[in-house]
Formats: sequence, structure tokens, C-alpha cells
Amino acid sequence: MGTTNVKKSFCPGDAIPSIIVLPTCKGIMFIPVQQIIRIQSVSNYSKLFFKDACPGAGGGKTLVVAKVLHWFEKQTALFSFLRVHRTHFININCIKSYSGGKSGLLCLHNGEIFPVARRKKASITERLNNLNSTIANKSAGASSFF
Repeated sequence: MGTTNVKKSFCPGDAIPSIIVLPTCKGIMFIPVQQIIRIQSVSNYSKLFFKDACPGAGGGKTLVVAKVLHWFEKQTALFSFLRVHRTHFININCIKSYSGGKSGLLCLHNGEIFPVARRKKASITERLNNLNSTIANKSAGASSFF
């Protein structure tokens, strides 16, 4: 019995790229999470919007899959996403600004603007503030190890 040399795609200790596996009508797609701007609920389907033409999505800037938005919320690879409304799940890395006043509005880098649901405002504000604190601690050289 011979041995087969298998080339590793990553080494232990390297950051594992975040990928979400989606069943589509064309087969199973492996989509890099950082390429997704937002996910929109459309009835019992979800429409994914990409930064660029995504090769995993057949070269298009959108992809419709037969999954409800709640399914995406449960995926651990999508920890950097926020549910801002019953129809929108947005990548935190694509947020340009957030005005949490009376009518909370979220502006993305691509110019899209989304209303934030009243019941989501407090949790979104808290999560964005925690993100700000985390970034400040990293830039100050703070370590999470004692």
C-alpha cells in the first residue's frame, strides 16, 4: 500500500479562512465570508450580495439560495454579521457609519442605506461599541493573555 502526499492548504497556527458552504441548484458552493456585503431575506429564500463578482457564485454579484435568514444567523462563520432588520443581515466590515438617533440608519461603504429596527438598536449600538473597544485595545498593544 503506497502513501499519498497531500499538500496542506494551511498550517496549524495559520488563520483558517472563513468559508460558508451553501447548497445551490448548481451544486455546493464554497463562499468566502469576507466577500459577502449583506444577505437579504426574500420570502423563503436569501439573496447574498458580494463585493466583487464572486467566482463561487458563478461570477455574479448576487446569489439566491433556498435558506431563510435565520439559518445564516446560526452559522458560526458569519460572526461578523449583524441582523439589523427582519430582512437584512449585514457584514460589520462593510459598515461606513451608523446614526442611532430616532430613525437608526446604517450606511455601507458601497452607498447603500438601511433602516435599523427599533428593537435592534440597543443590541447593535452595544455590539458596535464593543467592536470599537476591541480595536482600541488592540491598537494600544493590550494583550488578552495574562
